[in-house]
Amino acid sequence: MTAFVDATLLRFEQDAFVTDMLTNGVGLTALFNAAFQAMDVQPQSFTIAQLSARAYKVPIYDSVRSNGTDERIVPDSQRVQISRVWSRLGRLDWIDVAFDAVLNTQVQTLVGPLQSISVQTLEEKLGGITSVDDLRAKLLTLYAPSVVDAIFAKLNITTLADFEMRRHLFIELVGAPPPAFDPNDPSTQRNFTVSLRVKIADGFDVAGALQTAKFCRSMLDNDSAQSQPDGVELITPYIFITLFANSAVTDTSLPGMTAVQAKAAVQTLFSGERMFAQFIA
Repeated sequence: MTAFVDATLLRFEQDAFVTDMLTNGVGLTALFNAAFQAMDVQPQSFTIAQLSARAYKVPIYDSVRSNGTDERIVPDSQRVQISRVWSRLGRLDWIDVAFDAVLNTQVQTLVGPLQSISVQTLEEKLGGITSVDDLRAKLLTLYAPSVVDAIFAKLNITTLADFEMRRHLFIELVGAPPPAFDPNDPSTQRNFTVSLRVKIADGFDVAGALQTAKFCRSMLDNDSAQSQPDGVELITPYIFITLFANSAVTDTSLPGMTAVQAKAAVQTLFSGERMFAQFIA
């Protein structure tokens, strides 16, 4: 271990250092977008509401998985599908720092309350059907061609009689317009927890740092069972941040790149993997 690694571990004891790294380094918007896909809400602003206690040098183990088939021929033929998981019996790696950050988020709701529900037969909705071509033409006024093709395939419609054999209902749900965003409305406040895992690079080995971060994330993702927060889709349960020493990168570290260009290129590389690379003094 280098002095940079040891010193950085100790700095994580300071909430001010962690808050600055996340807010001014990674960026809270980028952090949220890496972890979640907003579905029914649109975030407007972020602040850090809480930082959990940090855990250091956390061991993680790969789970060993086996899938296969057991087959017996005599006295009677039998075949059994087998799937086994041996937790924490695979390869070992280490997370330098593990903690959670709670993001307090002001969100604008994109979905209004349900206003009305109406039910009628599809024939009534379409104004009567005289032929299969007429059915397709009228469905195209409601749906995209690919959707109409899927309806015909799903219902196995080749003739008008095929369509008339079953009763088809058209159910229409009408929602009210979403409320206007009011930054002073307490109901716009939501908390989202981001689980952060930090690797501290010893030197400037970009490929090695990316490899170990992806390896650790793969091990954690395989055993993850996190719930989906309301209004968003969880993209990845763990956000990895790799920290490099600022002084480890010079104008000669990567051929044809200045130190500034090299750092920008590394950050772009990691962000493409939904990870973050940060350079600190």
